[in-house]
Amino acid sequence: MKKIILFILIAFVIISCEDIIFPELVTNDPIIVVDAWINDKNEKQTIFLSTTQDYLDSSSVELITGANIIVEDDNGNTFEFIEETDGNYVWYPNSQDTIIGIVGTNYNLKIEYENKIIEASSTMNRTSTIDSINFVEGEFPDVGSYYAEFWSQENIGLGDAYWIKAWKNGELLASSKEIIACIDAGATSMGIEVDGGAFIPPIRRSITQFEKDDNDDFLSPFKFGDSLYVEIHSITLEAFYFLYMAKIQINRRGGFSELFSVSLANLPTNIVIANNTNIPILGFFCVSSVSGKGNILDEDELNRIEKAERKW
Repeated sequence: MKKIILFILIAFVIISCEDIIFPELVTNDPIIVVDAWINDKNEKQTIFLSTTQDYLDSSSVELITGANIIVEDDNGNTFEFIEETDGNYVWYPNSQDTIIGIVGTNYNLKIEYENKIIEASSTMNRTSTIDSINFVEGEFPDVGSYYAEFWSQENIGLGDAYWIKAWKNGELLASSKEIIACIDAGATSMGIEVDGGAFIPPIRRSITQFEKDDNDDFLSPFKFGDSLYVEIHSITLEAFYFLYMAKIQINRRGGFSELFSVSLANLPTNIVIANNTNIPILGFFCVSSVSGKGNILDEDELNRIEKAERKW
């Protein structure tokens, strides 16, 4: 009986402590956000401008219009980005020979907006060429399931950084968990050396995304007829750190573990407001060289898989 009474008292104390509070949060002035990740692909390049919003503000993102944007390289070439829709500034290649991209070249971004001069610079580093995209038969979640991996011989020499992107059936695997970035052949954090050779298995197989059905059971990542396209984007070490911190801050488990997590903070940036360094700004500017390749899980691929298994 005493135990029952004690349990009731503890429950009452816990319930009584669950008062709902409505703290008054400080309202700050909006901060300019520059999303400027461009590359040497022969396609439209886009720079996106917006501003931040208050934490509890559920309204749509405020887009920045009326800015002037140019990117200039060390060779004197200038690329003007024209506002196509609100917040979206684009540049189109005008021929097969006109692209943004010479490996080893430095590129400077300049944005003029409301008497502000916003600047950043980025070097286009070398990328790693994709040799093949292979499907592999496995036993998870069931025998006869298929996962995928890419093969690429990473460049010898420490300090290369990459952002790997994948499209399944034409749709980008774009959630925060699919931010696949590494240094050299597979290091996922600073201070680790994995140089040259093929990308390590956790990186080359990270392009496989596992999904669940309505019963919460895992499905085979790929089925007959599925396509997969993969790109390796060269990035600077500063850009790698930006993506690394973004992944940490987005993928939070919640609960008690948050007491020991990295505190939320603005991500590092390589962008400055040149004529007033006291004004904060967010975002990143990076110019990438890209290597891409795709494959389809069709009859030819199934025959290749069967021949490979026979060799083993």
